[in-house]
Amino acid sequence: MIEPGIAFGNYFKLSEIIVQKRLIAKKVVFEFQEGFVLADGKIVQGLKIVDSNAFIKGVHYTSWENATQIRSINGILSSLDDPFVYLAPRGAMQDWPEEEICRELGAHSANTEILIELVVPIERVWIKASRRIVHFAIEGDLVSEFISDLRIQRRK
Repeated sequence: MIEPGIAFGNYFKLSEIIVQKRLIAKKVVFEFQEGFVLADGKIVQGLKIVDSNAFIKGVHYTSWENATQIRSINGILSSLDDPFVYLAPRGAMQDWPEEEICRELGAHSANTEILIELVVPIERVWIKASRRIVHFAIEGDLVSEFISDLRIQRRK
């Protein structure tokens, strides 16, 4: 099985957290309570679990050039060498320099934000707690059938 975060790892399957109710990782304790995932006792922003689906409100960072493609297909495609799409909770990285966002999420560019709301099966979602935030890796492409809202804006 391919896991997200080539070379960095430390992602955990959302479905495992839900089944176990409590998962102790190196840097954080994940818990599942009443439709929410908590990281060290704090609700993970932008994530709600209903039945076997994850409702996610997040931000995908990319270049302006990639953003125009995303707009035209109304979706985000994973790359051939890393079959995941990475999202951060909205607002979590808004004041970070572009270089730090790229380092944290493994992005090549982060001058444009794709604000996205989606519903995907929990089996496709992975979570990672790192230095200052919790973020998501979604397995496979995010196509229009999973997306309820998608907006593009340049970072300030």
